[in-house]
Amino acid sequence: MDDERTNAPPWSGWWDGAIWRKTWGDQRVLVLSLIALWGVFPWLFIWLSAQIQMTAFQGLLSFIPKDWQKLSGVPFADVATPAGRVALAFVDPVVVLAATVFGITRGSDAVAGQLERGTLEMVLAQPLQRRAFFFTQATATVAGAALLCGVLLASVWSAVALGPWAGEVEPARFVPAVANVFGLMVCIAGLATCVSAADSYRSRTIGILCAFYVTSLLAKLVGRFVGWLGWVGWLSIFNAYEPQRLVGEGGSGWWLVAGYDAILLGVGVAAFVVGGMIFVRRDLPAPL
Repeated sequence: MDDERTNAPPWSGWWDGAIWRKTWGDQRVLVLSLIALWGVFPWLFIWLSAQIQMTAFQGLLSFIPKDWQKLSGVPFADVATPAGRVALAFVDPVVVLAATVFGITRGSDAVAGQLERGTLEMVLAQPLQRRAFFFTQATATVAGAALLCGVLLASVWSAVALGPWAGEVEPARFVPAVANVFGLMVCIAGLATCVSAADSYRSRTIGILCAFYVTSLLAKLVGRFVGWLGWVGWLSIFNAYEPQRLVGEGGSGWWLVAGYDAILLGVGVAAFVVGGMIFVRRDLPAPL
């Protein structure tokens, strides 16, 4: 396909409005579902957490072996505070798994999913450059992640400001934690899109990313609990996902999230770039 079009605007090789609208249509149900989930979850989590009195919660933590602090990432004394208990919402499976599911779902559908359904060949039969298709897909995915994180922040902010611990915790302390969630979503989406760009079956792409997810979690746990294998933890992207550590006072959370998100966003963007290079150059098999 000829990549040169006369009288085309300078961004035409990197952007396509029709693909943008199609992609948002494809991810609409997923995004709306996660908006509903993340809009309600912080309120429910904080309300349920407030049902346990702080002294009772501190007593409960006293029975947990101190070695388990390695798993929490923060001292139990920090967890046994209103801010620490709110921060636990960001490592709850509802947030972590939802962020991961979004990234894997959108990334796996970018190329492999559409190739498997037989729609990609029809799309690329139009006067459309491959790089415009891929870049628009990636941009829509990142924009969806940003929208969802905005909803999560608004929900956490309102639940903290108006909920049972109103006045005890400054809602702005949780902005770095939400930024860390965004970094994780971009990282997972970039890796999934990269694998999708090289594959022809969405199910296999999802399987590869699920294996990567489990391996990363295990590597982080091994690095935390086995002293002489501490270096293994640095092989896990989840070593850069520590939102519970980002709620410190005095702006310390911003310094930490800058380092964490530099890793997560760096991996995600690099994966998007590599995936784009693979997709532009690969031969696409005919649909079955």
